[in-house]
Formats: sequence, C-alpha cells, structure tokens
Amino acid sequence: MQKAILTIVLLLFTLTVLGGCALGRKEWPQAVESEDTFKLKIIEGVRQDDCLTLNVGVTGATHRLWRASIQYEAVGSGEGEGCEGCPFVPRDAVHFTRDQHGFTVQDNHMQLSFCGLTPGTEYRFRVVGKSELPTMPLEYTDVYMSLP
Repeated sequence: MQKAILTIVLLLFTLTVLGGCALGRKEWPQAVESEDTFKLKIIEGVRQDDCLTLNVGVTGATHRLWRASIQYEAVGSGEGEGCEGCPFVPRDAVHFTRDQHGFTVQDNHMQLSFCGLTPGTEYRFRVVGKSELPTMPLEYTDVYMSLP
C-alpha cells in the first residue's frame, strides 16, 4: 500500500515538473528591427549601350544584405512595355547574391551591373534588397528612368 502511494506521489511530481517545462510562450526568434534593417538609395546610375551600372548607398545593417535585384521595364508604346506616367510594373528582373559577379558591397556602397538592355530604349527601374533574415521585409528604392 505504501509502495502504491509512493508511486502515485512520484508520478504526480514527475508530471508537475515536466508539465511546468511546457508552460510559457514559445516562438521562433525574430529579428530586432533597429539592429537588422537596412535602407537602399540609388546614388548614381550609368547606362552605356546595353549595360546599366548602379551605385547604391546602403545604410543600417549592411551585413544583413543578402540579395539585391534590379527590377525593370521598357518604356514605350509596344506590347509588353510600360508608359512613362503609368504605375511601375516590373516586367523583368536581374537577381544578384553576395559574392556573385556584378554584385559588390564595400562599406556603405553597393555596386550592381548587368547587360542585356535594348539599345535606344528607355527603361524604368528600381533596386530591391533582401535580408538574410527571412522575416525581414524587402527594401525598395524609388523608381528611376534610364534614357537610351
């Protein structure tokens, strides 16, 4: 009889201890916005024939910038082209990741370059930055115009 009472007490004690471990709020770790965000601003853009080279200022957590994309659309009256006064709808994008050709980050400056634009065509473009932390939102620059 004493053995049964001791077993029940021990069982209740074990359940209480293990049950206490499950109490509390469980969540995945989240990024601290003030420490893990960055901002992008295009400083200079140079278009030469079918190539575009952009110098982009990066402020904040530059070490968190994992991927950058140049989103662009041709401007004109043809099919699949946007118009100058219309909302920006990127028709194409070029993606770069760290240490890839065409993507350089040094101090607070990032340089992106790619070729493949149609000579003689105007383009609208913007740069999009993606953090290495999956919970952080994308960072967009303003939309700019590239003349032929």
